[in-house]
Amino acid sequence: MTHSAAVTTDENRRSVLGRAFDILECFTDAEPEQTIGSLCAATGLPPATVHRMLASLVEWGAVERAARGKYRLGMRLWRLGWGVPGARTLKDVARPHLVDLHTSTREAVALASRDGDSVVLADVIAGSSTRTGRILPRRLDLVNSAPGSVFMAYMSPDEVSELTAHTQHDHNDAFRLRQELCEIRRTGAAVVQSADGMYWIASPVFAKPREVRSVVCIAVHRPRFNIGALVHAVVDTARAVSDGLPPSLRSVG
Repeated sequence: MTHSAAVTTDENRRSVLGRAFDILECFTDAEPEQTIGSLCAATGLPPATVHRMLASLVEWGAVERAARGKYRLGMRLWRLGWGVPGARTLKDVARPHLVDLHTSTREAVALASRDGDSVVLADVIAGSSTRTGRILPRRLDLVNSAPGSVFMAYMSPDEVSELTAHTQHDHNDAFRLRQELCEIRRTGAAVVQSADGMYWIASPVFAKPREVRSVVCIAVHRPRFNIGALVHAVVDTARAVSDGLPPSLRSVG
């Protein structure tokens, strides 16, 4: 095989992989099931390509067929995700502390990780005794969410400015945001009310000083809790998880 042919083959492989990820990223909490038509509209790919890619993804187990010509993510992706050594170790360390927090508060708790401009709730504990009676979303916006605010509190000012450029209207907005992020660093927790009336409390899990590895969070109804006590409980849980991380995970950048 000539050098030019090898380069072309590599480019084609990358292109196929890129198209596969484009399709997989269409499956969200808001739209967990997709049709060939919706995937074509979201990715700009032709129906024949989407159909072919879906067939391969279904065969591999990354996607599975749902009812009425729809598709959803397959469990193999979740198993592979938690098979990543860092993620698996973090989950193993955090799970007992999350269970303790859920048991003591009877509220839904979660371990959150950053994914680009959003936050993924990677491990949610919300049994039948949960007071909220609601299923937590699996993904939240990085901006204007409690776990996202915790991540932002430890970002560089330039990165924060870039993320919030579309939400900042004047210098007063920017000043208030800086104050809020400073308060998160001071208290060790963020408290944010979501649009549906839920209150979220979040606290950082550190891999290194000032390097947030993940976030412990809890979702509650305001009339049913003492906010100060819950902030204290969430901060203590996040600190316990941080202290339990092995040196190998603390070195992850």
